[in-house]
Amino acid sequence: MSEPSLLRFGFELRPVAEVAPWGGDKPNLHWFGLTDGWYWIELGDVRLLKFAADYEVPYVDYYVVRLWEDLLQLLPVALEEVPADLLGFTASDGGGWNEVESDAAEAAMDCWASRSLYFGYLRDSPSLRCWRTGDQIVVDWSAPANFAEPRALRTTIAVPEFIAAIEQFDAALMTAMERRVAEVEGAPPSGIALDLEHLRTEHHDRVGWLTRARSRRQATDWGVVRTGAVQLTG
Repeated sequence: MSEPSLLRFGFELRPVAEVAPWGGDKPNLHWFGLTDGWYWIELGDVRLLKFAADYEVPYVDYYVVRLWEDLLQLLPVALEEVPADLLGFTASDGGGWNEVESDAAEAAMDCWASRSLYFGYLRDSPSLRCWRTGDQIVVDWSAPANFAEPRALRTTIAVPEFIAAIEQFDAALMTAMERRVAEVEGAPPSGIALDLEHLRTEHHDRVGWLTRARSRRQATDWGVVRTGAVQLTG
């Protein structure tokens, strides 16, 4: 395992004029749709979520809010310390487990899966998993061949640095969206339905999502998980 590395979540928003509306013959836009852009993850001196092909935009081209929402979902889980005797189970790739149907096995699988950042909306999706050991967060990355090197990487991030990276991403996205909301309030896009009052209300609400995520505490029943892990791997 390498030494701790710097972590950053980077993104760019597509200009409002280039954002494709939703709704087909009844075009509309909303806060989620206005986050259209692309994003990547910087881990040390490498950029993850970069494609191997020479695209004009080589990074994941999607709604930036998707990464933000999933990071806030992951945050309280990643901050929960994993007991030392379950670190091997947590660090495994999930392959070769026994086929077991029990509440304990299901709890163990859920515990393992919950430490993954969701990328199910991508074709041939990568895996990025985070779990806590002591005062460090282990970050484990693996990706199929459609992504650029590295295809596999495991490193550690100090807990305060991990939290700070998510806080910085949140602040940057909320600042960018504040400017975007003000832009469309001043000059609403022609021919596209956009509820400006709701847009402003939703933006105000989303500004508080990180605080709510920070207040959540994961409370895993490690005894049940331990039983399930034995059933799956024994």
